[in-house]
Amino acid sequence: MEPPVNDKRLATIEARLSKIESTLKISTATTVIPSSGSDPWMQPLSAAKPKTPQPSTSIEEFSVRPGNWLGIIAIACFVLAAAFIIKLSIDSGWLTPVRQIGLAALLGISLIGVGLGLLKSDRSYASLLPGGGVIVLYLTGFAAHRYYHLITFETGIAITTLVSALCIGLYTKIKHDIYPITAAIGAYIGPVVLWTGLEPAFSVYYYIACSIAFATISIWVQSRTLILVSSCLAIVMTSLIGVDLHDNVLVACALALNFALFTAGNYLYSLNASKSMSETEAYCFFPVLLTFYAAEYYFIDLIKPGLAPWLSLAFAALLVGVYLLARQSRVSGKGSQFLALGFATVVGVHSVYLELMPDDFRPWLFVIIVLLAALVPSRLAMRDFDGAYALPVLALFGIVITEYLTIAFNILHYSDASWMYVALAAAGSIWVLQLRADNQTQDDTQGYCLLGSAHILAILGLYRLVTDQGSLAVSAAWLFYAVGVIVFAFVRKDEVMAKSALFVLTFAAGKALLYDAASAPTVIRIVCLLLTGAVLYGCGFFMRRISDWKKP
Repeated sequence: MEPPVNDKRLATIEARLSKIESTLKISTATTVIPSSGSDPWMQPLSAAKPKTPQPSTSIEEFSVRPGNWLGIIAIACFVLAAAFIIKLSIDSGWLTPVRQIGLAALLGISLIGVGLGLLKSDRSYASLLPGGGVIVLYLTGFAAHRYYHLITFETGIAITTLVSALCIGLYTKIKHDIYPITAAIGAYIGPVVLWTGLEPAFSVYYYIACSIAFATISIWVQSRTLILVSSCLAIVMTSLIGVDLHDNVLVACALALNFALFTAGNYLYSLNASKSMSETEAYCFFPVLLTFYAAEYYFIDLIKPGLAPWLSLAFAALLVGVYLLARQSRVSGKGSQFLALGFATVVGVHSVYLELMPDDFRPWLFVIIVLLAALVPSRLAMRDFDGAYALPVLALFGIVITEYLTIAFNILHYSDASWMYVALAAAGSIWVLQLRADNQTQDDTQGYCLLGSAHILAILGLYRLVTDQGSLAVSAAWLFYAVGVIVFAFVRKDEVMAKSALFVLTFAAGKALLYDAASAPTVIRIVCLLLTGAVLYGCGFFMRRISDWKKP
């Protein structure tokens, strides 16, 4: 009995496939399982060899590994040993200064050599040794000039530059975050151990060389931690040295150069890593900028009083310009925006508002800010200001409150007509803001606060305007103002505005009844009572009509 036709076809196909496999020498035992969503014919016939995992170079990985902190303590011991070798002759005269410097340099080179030899076994842990070696070499060159005067000033700067170049070259070999961070902390803090107070100018140049080295490395490290550590230490140490240096020009230039290195390092890092600054990083960098601003302002003001605010504006403009450049390169984020706007806000409040702006113009700044706030589009007015815009908004709010209290205090205690004009203009600007905000979604609390602040300024302004005409004229001016507000609220059908006018009305009526009527002659007292009663009755009529607006 012959097999079915389908079985014959299957047998023929299997025979042909076997012949093809034997011709191509493909093993039938090899099984290829395509990955999901991929073309099975594009898969390799044999499994790919797994890649050898590369050791992590992040500082986070280093901090959680057991035993690493013991290595850090060991490096601190090595550095202290080198420092005590250098200082040994002061106590016992055991070695000559030349031999001490030579031994310390030999220790630094040995630490670097041992660390490089251990890189293959444990890169992160071994990178501690070259970091300690670089610290020792920095200290050696520093002590050779500062302590023993074995080398000239120019030679000391050249040695420091060579050690910085060596530090950069070692990173190309080590490529681990812990190495430059260890080297940076030691390089900046180390001179404190050897501090003698002699020729601090060398220390300024020394820190500049260190800053250039670590700013360069930070771009390769691709971690902003090194920029933060090096910039903070450079600015703080340079400022402390400048107090005893008595060369304010040199210190101011050194601080400006450190600021430029700090700014350029962050920008080039973002550009090289294609990664914008996070908000957490910006919050850490902001105190560094404040330290720089305070120190730079102090030294520039010592050089030439009055110049510091203008140069501070130049520094703020530089930082904002770099932020805009990073924004065009699409490597900016909320972090860099907060840093630029925050620093510009601090400079603006201190240098412009407190230093450059004349005292007579500051109250008018209240009017300008409130009117500008009234022109803000509704979509921006209703958003929650946080993150990058929190500090500028808070600064403007602080200026507004300060100038409001200044206006109220001065118009109450001084009879200068200029304060009357400022008060009335400020009240008018608040009215403009309230009318603008009333067209948007505004809660009653905000309306009462704005109108109440405007009413207080109006009361004080009217008091200063008509106080020469007598107390009764002041009460009449307040009553007419309250009536005008209620009538205007009735036309607009604004219940909040009408109720806010009751404060002025009550205040004016109380003064007219309790003070003016009691101290005036009989005829004037009768007229005062009649007018006050008529005003109160008419306002009561309007308020009853207003209270019916919300009834069904």
